[in-house]
Amino acid sequence: MEINLTITGSANVNQIDDDATGYYLISKRWTMINDSNITFVRIKGLGYCYNAHWAGPSNKLETKSVSSKSKNTIMVSHALIKSFFVNQNGELVLPNTSEIRSLIGFNRSELQLAN
Repeated sequence: MEINLTITGSANVNQIDDDATGYYLISKRWTMINDSNITFVRIKGLGYCYNAHWAGPSNKLETKSVSSKSKNTIMVSHALIKSFFVNQNGELVLPNTSEIRSLIGFNRSELQLAN
């Protein structure tokens, strides 16, 4: 039996699974269009990082609390992005590709070019 799995949009991801696996905050301000990885907001909003382990996942209430302080963050469920993480030099990172940016809701025009 052959099974074809497709990537679903964030609106189609099971809400119960989202709440069970947790959420990350992604920074629109600090993710640059030419960065190799997406920039996360660290747990409890204590800075920024590429390493997903430092970024969470956190529960929905805590993630919403931190994200409400900035309009430059996107709340993304672990269930939505878990299959895209890669191990890079011992760290779990989310590559900055057009496919992933589209999946998490980044508009290319929102991202800056790093100097």
